[in-house]
Amino acid sequence: MNLDDAAAYAEIFGLVTILGAAIYSWFQIKELRRSRDNTTAMSLAANFQSEDFVIGLTAIMNMNFDKSKFAPGDDQANFEAFAEHFGEKWPKVMTVLTTWESIGVLIHRGDMDFHAFYDLFSGVIIKTYESFAFYFDPIREDENSKDMEWFIWLADRIIEFEKEGSGTAPAHIAFQNWKPPKRLP
Repeated sequence: MNLDDAAAYAEIFGLVTILGAAIYSWFQIKELRRSRDNTTAMSLAANFQSEDFVIGLTAIMNMNFDKSKFAPGDDQANFEAFAEHFGEKWPKVMTVLTTWESIGVLIHRGDMDFHAFYDLFSGVIIKTYESFAFYFDPIREDENSKDMEWFIWLADRIIEFEKEGSGTAPAHIAFQNWKPPKRLP
């Protein structure tokens, strides 16, 4: 074998090595993303195990707020009206609202999988948004207000997703024929 042949084989070997490394890296990146998405989903699901979150969400789901006590534009009066309405549960309700706000940012940045979030929380996000719509609508109209901006953004994305027909029916309907995979011996 002469020097030219050896150089050609070395180039081929180098190219195969680089290509193999690129393919391996691609698979590793996919696996890391899947791992991150699984960790995120577990973290989201863990919210339902937090007493503050569960109490706050339950208070929102059963909210029957007297809207006559709400004064658009008067943040202090509104805070007091919410605090009075929810009583000792108000900090827990705020825990839920600020969780939704934080998740909106994370989804927008791509740090959280929208679909995992949608499957876990789309119903309660819409219910939360509808419960507070009388409060959020004036914020939406004020182009300078940053109050609950990411929660409003997130609710809008879920509503759009469902209007496009991309959303799913409730799990008990959409997946009624689902069977767990057979367990291997």
